[in-house]
Amino acid sequence: MTPTSQQRSTRYKRLGIVLGVITVLLVALFALSTFWLPGYAKSQLEIHLSEFLQRPVTVASVELKPRTLELTVQGFRIGEKTDTAQAPATLFSFNKLHIGVSFESLKQRAPIVTTVSLTEPHMRLVRKSKDQLNISDILERLQQPSDKESTPHQNIPFSVSNIAIQGGHVEFIDQHENTEHVISEINLGIPVAANINSTQENWIEPHFSAKINDAPFSVDGKLHLFAAAQQAALTIKFNNADLMRYSRYVTLPEGIHLLSGFYDSDLNLSFTQEPDKAPEITVSGTTSLRQLALKNSAVATPYQTSLKKLNIVLANVDLDGKKPARIKLHIDQAALTRTGEKEPALSFAKLAIPDITVNTAAQKIALGAITLEGLTTTLRRDAQGNLDLSRLFSSADASAQPAQPTQRAAHIPIPARKPPYPANPVQTAEKEVKAREAARTDSNQDQPAHAGKPWTPQLKSIQLKAAKLHYEDLSLTKVTPMIIDSLNLALEDIDLDGIEPLQLTLQGRVNQHGNIKASGALAWAPFSADLLLNLTAVDLVSLQGWLGDKLTALLTSGDISFAGNFKASGDPLKIQLNGEGKLANFNIFDSKNAYDLLHWKKLEIGRLNFTNEPLLVDISALYLSDFFARMTILPDGSLNLKQIIQTRKPAEPVTAIATAESKAQNSAGAKSETPVHIGKIYLQQGNINFNDRFIKPNYRANLTALAGQIGPLYPGKSGKIDVRGMVGKTAPLHIHGTIDPFSAQLLMDLVAQVKDIDLPPFSPYSGKYIGYEIEKGKLSADVNYQVENGALTADNKIFLDQFTLGEKVESENAVSLPLDLAITLLKNRRGEINLHLPLKGSIDDPDFNLGDIVFNAFINMISKAITSPFALLGSVFEGSEELSEISFAPGFADIAADSAPRLKALADILADRPSLKLEISGHIDPETDYEGLKQAMLQSKVKAQKIAEDTKKGIASGTLANITLTPKEYSKYLEIAYKKESFEKPKNAVGLAKSLPDTEMEQLMLAHAVITDSDLQALAENRATAARNWLVENGGISSERIFVTGFHESEDADKKKGSKAEFLLK
Repeated sequence: MTPTSQQRSTRYKRLGIVLGVITVLLVALFALSTFWLPGYAKSQLEIHLSEFLQRPVTVASVELKPRTLELTVQGFRIGEKTDTAQAPATLFSFNKLHIGVSFESLKQRAPIVTTVSLTEPHMRLVRKSKDQLNISDILERLQQPSDKESTPHQNIPFSVSNIAIQGGHVEFIDQHENTEHVISEINLGIPVAANINSTQENWIEPHFSAKINDAPFSVDGKLHLFAAAQQAALTIKFNNADLMRYSRYVTLPEGIHLLSGFYDSDLNLSFTQEPDKAPEITVSGTTSLRQLALKNSAVATPYQTSLKKLNIVLANVDLDGKKPARIKLHIDQAALTRTGEKEPALSFAKLAIPDITVNTAAQKIALGAITLEGLTTTLRRDAQGNLDLSRLFSSADASAQPAQPTQRAAHIPIPARKPPYPANPVQTAEKEVKAREAARTDSNQDQPAHAGKPWTPQLKSIQLKAAKLHYEDLSLTKVTPMIIDSLNLALEDIDLDGIEPLQLTLQGRVNQHGNIKASGALAWAPFSADLLLNLTAVDLVSLQGWLGDKLTALLTSGDISFAGNFKASGDPLKIQLNGEGKLANFNIFDSKNAYDLLHWKKLEIGRLNFTNEPLLVDISALYLSDFFARMTILPDGSLNLKQIIQTRKPAEPVTAIATAESKAQNSAGAKSETPVHIGKIYLQQGNINFNDRFIKPNYRANLTALAGQIGPLYPGKSGKIDVRGMVGKTAPLHIHGTIDPFSAQLLMDLVAQVKDIDLPPFSPYSGKYIGYEIEKGKLSADVNYQVENGALTADNKIFLDQFTLGEKVESENAVSLPLDLAITLLKNRRGEINLHLPLKGSIDDPDFNLGDIVFNAFINMISKAITSPFALLGSVFEGSEELSEISFAPGFADIAADSAPRLKALADILADRPSLKLEISGHIDPETDYEGLKQAMLQSKVKAQKIAEDTKKGIASGTLANITLTPKEYSKYLEIAYKKESFEKPKNAVGLAKSLPDTEMEQLMLAHAVITDSDLQALAENRATAARNWLVENGGISSERIFVTGFHESEDADKKKGSKAEFLLK
């Protein structure tokens, strides 16, 4: 063997020895690791863990496979403390833990773990008191600092693959709150997690799932934890979580209790942190509440709230608040129900806010379009006038209702753990985020954000769809509820400050009959509105209750329609209303007496223009058709229609001073114009039923077929009136003329004409006031009333046909009147009576009463049947009061030319009233007739000369009354008569009677004339006889009806009215 071979052999021997030793060592190591080490490790684990945890720890087996570098631990269990009642229980356990390591770890000089698998881990946590858990002692020991000095932490490269937890289970027993929670079916899978250089840019894709109190919970996503820019994107899902299981751990406002609710979420969490930059965390996804029910007992009226589903969609919500967050909100089927009631006070089918932007940095929250569908609410106004819905949100009286225990949140005592080494980058980033949030919170507590600047809300639009409003007013009696359904409301361009006007659109149905529509602009700072309104057949029956006890009758039907524009603005508020309206199918019912008071089919208002400041009411036309009114004078003398609206009675009698002030105010108010303009009023098919219950027996009348026109009516303009109808369906009625009711002074000129009204129905009035019933007769009237400058002038022409009084009636109100004589005087041979009754008065007189004026005028007229019958006839024939006498020239008994018409009128009256007789008495005036009679005698002597001369010549001259002398003849025959006088006459120079002028001759003859009493009496008798003869000869009156009475000497000589003949009717 050569040295080289020997050396080679020695080398091989040494190598063999080394390899043998190694093999022996490996075999020994394998044997140790396989047979001895697992048992040793098992015992050491049990000893040291039991010592540290102070709880029994047992391990079923430990298996180590050096060939494949695998470790398996099975049957691991940590029990509870032996000195507690829970000692037999298990604190923590798992069925199997399997870890596999790759030999690449040697090459990479870093742990390369191929598998980490934990099967069926179970943990039992017990909360014993508010701040004590069954593992509190373990947590406290973990917080204790280590004796070894900590060294700066360095990132250790590693790679762990196939991380899995299967069938995990956590049981949390909260003895303090007497509840339990279970997290079951816990599964975790992470394909790989590594920070080796070649894998730093790879995504870690974990998957976690479990059931938390039977509610599925999962987390999926990917993580970039070891790259320069750390990132995370996780999807977190939590479905069907019962909120009642957690209600004990949430602090709710006092009096609010959770009754039920389920939580669902599907959220995406995004985390990004660039080097040397703060992390950015955003959240997006959907979170929702279902079947939520709350009870609020801290308000005046306790209620429960139910919610089928509340869905919140988050889009890129930056938890740091640097970027605006986008949120969507959706609520399905929410209801608010008063405790003890079945029907909800408020509910809706859907609430959607698809666009909510929250800008934390700018402190702004912007709501896009809010859509509320199917809102249904019931509003009740209680007896005190408060809305019951407000009681659902107002605090209850602490003295009236005991305070409810506050639902408090439970405190979970988990002490903060301070690791002895710096955290990894992810932990550091999370810590920084929490630190900043804590600092922000502290800052907000010390000082309001932005120095007290409030959050600014913004709202784009609101849409209310298919809403229903039920309103009841329990403070009023006999009130019909108002129901508004099919209500749609849209509000656009909303300025929550109310400065800029929003755009409004509204439509709905009222009480299943009428419809309302509105659109336009609305603002409230200050208030202003510009709206188009459209009301169609809106029922007013439900609104009458708002008048409370002021109404004594019931509105049983009636609706309103209106189409126009409503404007309001300014301070004081100025309101303008323009449009056209209609009040239709109105019926006002007197429930006490069980009859209709008022009703009409249609009242149309054409082109209304209303302004409150200054006040103006301008209506182009009013159309009233098919109307009815029941007017009743009640037993107390009041009018029933005035009592529809009940007025408040004064608490104390009105003093004289107050009355005077009231009259002064009324007088002052009467001087101002009423700013009302009405173009035309059209009446059609009207009916007024009149019933006077003040009279016993009652009187009834019915005005039918009323139709016509009135207008135009406005201050300064007299409008025409032309209305026709029927009284009792047989007597035509016509009212026409002009009227200006709105000027400072009433101006009126009206004529009312009626024909052939039957008079027997008026017997209640005749019996009460004149003591007789009316047996038969008809009435026709033509009356004219004029008012100007406060002065009333009336001209009443009344025609009575076959008017006959009936039986006498005992009445304490009846006046004593010469009715028989008055009727005889007034009634003509055809049984007709024509009356003329003029009236005057002042409407400005506070005591003015037209009825009293008419009645007093009638009584005065009838009273004249005795005192002045011709004045009574003056009501029949105009000027008849002048027929009571005729005048004569002093000293004469000849009928004067101006007396002939009077005698003719008197003859007509007598001829038309055969039952009347006439007495005539002659009168003389002692002074005027004495001188007059001398003059008459002079005239007779002069004319006698003419007759004597004609007779001598054989010429017939007739009577003195037929003689007419010319001036020349008069001078001739005057001289003859003068010469025949026996008195001594003036002489001329030769002693003969000298010639004198006519005047001197007349004076001498008159001076020597002798008049005796017999001459005067004869003059009076001649005058009566002359009047009788004229009536008989020229008037055609039978002499048997005319009687001449004895001589009368007038004492009225000063006024020289004694030269007459007087007439007296019998």
